[in-house]
Parts: sequence; C-alpha cells; structure tokens
Amino acid sequence: MKYATKEALLRDIDEQYSDLQQLLGGVPASQYKEPDVWGEGWTVHDLIAHLLAWQKLFLAWYGTGQRNDVVRMPAPGYTWSETPRLNRDIWCEYRDVPTTDVQTEFAATHIELRRLAGASTPEALLVPGQFAWTGRSTLATYLAANTASHYRFAVRVLRRWLKTRQRA
Repeated sequence: MKYATKEALLRDIDEQYSDLQQLLGGVPASQYKEPDVWGEGWTVHDLIAHLLAWQKLFLAWYGTGQRNDVVRMPAPGYTWSETPRLNRDIWCEYRDVPTTDVQTEFAATHIELRRLAGASTPEALLVPGQFAWTGRSTLATYLAANTASHYRFAVRVLRRWLKTRQRA
C-alpha cells in the first residue's frame, strides 16, 4: 500500500488493529482451536500466530538492516517463492504454543511495531531508498504489509468464518 503521510499509515495500522481486536473479542476462547478458519484446517489461534510470526520477521529485517547486516527475506533458508512453505513451518512452530502466550506476544509485538512507526520520520517511512534492505520500496510498504494489510486480511478471514458458523 502507498501512504501519502505518516499519519495515514499510523491511522491505518490503528484502525485495522482495532477492527481485528474487536472481532477477536467476540470469539469465545473455546473456539480458538476450531479448525477450518482458513487454509488447510487453520484455527483462530493459528491465524494470530501467523500474524505474530510475520511481525517478528519484520522486526528481524529492521534490526538486521539497522546493523548494516545482510537481511535475508522473507526468512533465512526461504525465498519469496517459498512463502507457502514458510507459512506451513510457522504453523508447525506455533501450533502447540498456548493461545494466551500467542495473544500476549502478538499484542506486545504490535505495540513494538506501532512505536517504531510512530518514532520514525516521515522520510524514513515514505521515501524509497532510506534503507538498503528495502531496496526501491519504502519502509512503510514492509511495515504495512506486516501490520495494517495483514490485520485487514485476518479480519476478512474471521468474518467469513463467523458467517459460515452462523449458517451452520
């Protein structure tokens, strides 16, 4: 996504996170492990863990880039064309982590990303070429993909799942 201002990016992150949290607040904890929310049997727990893992990936990219080290995206040992394998491996990594731990870490990581965005200058966020690891893209492009856009995706998934549950 392209943002004209830092404020627009921050607003989108905040609004999408709020929408997601509101929707999650209506899902009883007993339903967090029900299958078929998304993909091949994913649960609400799996969806939140997926968001968490990608937020952590962004923070790793950013931290590595700040140290002027080589950023391996999307993750060491994976290429962008292998994102389905990475997502499956993320699913395997988090499926046995307690949901409360996933939720707590997801919220904390969101706060860390939001602080990073808020503390960044408009130029750092919106002007291409500010960071070697972002190439021709802006920092906001990577940040939004792992916050606002990902939250928007999760909201769509959850709404669709909740709608199918109502029909059943």
